[in-house]
Amino acid sequence: MARRIDPALTKRALLALKRAADKANLSPEGLSEWETDFLSSVEERLKNYGAAFADPDKGQLSAPLSLRQGLKVRQINRKGLKKTHAAPHDGKQPQREIKFKPRKPLSRKIGLKPTKFRPK
Repeated sequence: MARRIDPALTKRALLALKRAADKANLSPEGLSEWETDFLSSVEERLKNYGAAFADPDKGQLSAPLSLRQGLKVRQINRKGLKKTHAAPHDGKQPQREIKFKPRKPLSRKIGLKPTKFRPK
């Protein structure tokens, strides 16, 4: 079965790799040697072939990354997010409390009026 490679999906995958690497580099731990090798090899395969895997058991053939590769990219991305979300609230900006309005019940707008049942 021939593989269909969508250049838009490949471009999105390359951007996701770049964003994950940039965010992880900003974290205090930085990128490990394995993560750097992984991102560079996946990026190279995406540029050369349009996809980073060939086995249909590892993901959809139309996807540029396999399921595991996507998982690892998300984990690397989360590594960089730890720094931004770990900061406690400093009290400068009060956090808003979300208030919910009660909703009106849904009414039908079909032009029919309810009628009472009239037995004969």
